Amino acid sequence: MAKNTSKDLRNLSIYSIYLRNHGKINTFDGLKNDLKRIKSMNFDAIWLLPVHPIGTVNKKGTLGCPYSIKDYGEINPNYGTKESFKDFIDASHKENLKVIIDVVYNHTSYDSLLYKTHPKYFIKNNKGEPICKADDWTDVIDLDYSNRDLWKLLIDYLKEYSDLGVDGFRCDVASLVPVEFWKEAREKIAKINPNTIWLAESVHKSFIKELSVLGYKAYSDSELYQAFDILYDYDIHPEYMDFIGGKISLTKYIDSVKNQDKIYPKNYVKLRFIENHDQKRMSSLVKTMDEKINFTILSYLLKGATLVYAGQETKDTFTPSLFEKDPVNFDGTMPEYVNLINTLNTLTKDEIFKTDKVKYEVINEDLLVIRYDRDQLLALINFSEKPISCDLNLIGNYINILENTVINSAKPTKINKPLIFKKIK
Repeated sequence: MAKNTSKDLRNLSIYSIYLRNHGKINTFDGLKNDLKRIKSMNFDAIWLLPVHPIGTVNKKGTLGCPYSIKDYGEINPNYGTKESFKDFIDASHKENLKVIIDVVYNHTSYDSLLYKTHPKYFIKNNKGEPICKADDWTDVIDLDYSNRDLWKLLIDYLKEYSDLGVDGFRCDVASLVPVEFWKEAREKIAKINPNTIWLAESVHKSFIKELSVLGYKAYSDSELYQAFDILYDYDIHPEYMDFIGGKISLTKYIDSVKNQDKIYPKNYVKLRFIENHDQKRMSSLVKTMDEKINFTILSYLLKGATLVYAGQETKDTFTPSLFEKDPVNFDGTMPEYVNLINTLNTLTKDEIFKTDKVKYEVINEDLLVIRYDRDQLLALINFSEKPISCDLNLIGNYINILENTVINSAKPTKINKPLIFKKIK
């Protein structure tokens, strides 16, 4: 874990936006008009998928992938200018929203400015051709971090965006970039903003093994915590998906969650989510809204920060294409789900979510009980379709968070829908 990482980041809620497909809003000027809606759900930060010009050589789809970047120093003209981006940052800050941008430092587009000006900064095959370590990333070429001059150049770009007011960096496939580079970048950026948020897209363990077989180094979560505040929970994502798909039990999935407490630093922060731009919408994976609600509550109640991908609050079942115009249909926004997000974002700002005293218990294979700090907060999520009996003794006064009612010495015996109780001090 980065030495100065604060447990306050366990209170963090992030709203992720792909501006090309953000409904009818596709510019920074337009996005300013959506800030009040986003803040009304009580989010703390906005993470923007890459905002830079996209390469055209070997591009994917009609419009290209935002992770195939042509010029780190410029803003995608379809979104606006540096001036309008700065205005958006300032407007976000007025709404008490932080702005996190995507940093894609493993690779660039084939026609990137960096490749044109510094071809020596790229990995090449024995024919002298630039390559990518991942076979299916056909629109990008990988950077070679054996060149220390490259480090300075890339960090200078980070300094520029930090000077503009950017509050944090979400670092794409951070596992494929040397940890020492990230540590140096963090140190340099701290001189501009010591509170900068460093979020890593750490990768699946299977991908680390795959690259190792090919002779490439990919860094584990434990290694990345030397430089980053928050890591994806892709280390247990296969178990999560297997649980959703009915391939493993709730107990087995929760065992993987518990294992994180054993192997990571005491103040570790994971990023919890039910979907993101690389994953299927939860609505396409489950049969009912009740199931989606259960997994949403779980994402907030597991120890860590929480991510919501724009459109999660709608009826959309498709994940917007990264390569085409494929907008979210915000006309299908679900008010009850928005209220749930607001309630959970409000709840997880409580000091109790910084605690390490979190216990998980599975009852009758399908009922998950999460206890924070000796029942100061208690959550029960039934992942089955039938009520489950549970002997629960709550001594004292509690707020039923989801129903906003006060209860005394609650002893529910049948658990059907999710319950969250917070003790009144």
